[in-house]
Amino acid sequence: MKASKAESPFKWPFPPRPGAQRPRRGKPAGAGSAPFTRKTMLADVVLVIFWGASIPGLMWLGAAGGF
Repeated sequence: MKASKAESPFKWPFPPRPGAQRPRRGKPAGAGSAPFTRKTMLADVVLVIFWGASIPGLMWLGAAGGF
């Protein structure tokens, strides 16, 4: 199964997956998904703050514990 140039814009050693389609040019990338709500954006911000604080916090605890 050899991919034609119309199916693949670049050289790739593997054949395309059956059923995989490239996005259409006239359609925006996120047109099929739901828009972000304030709740989901706030949850993302809280998760980033939590992870950003936990890494230095764990390093501080490790240094305090003698590691």
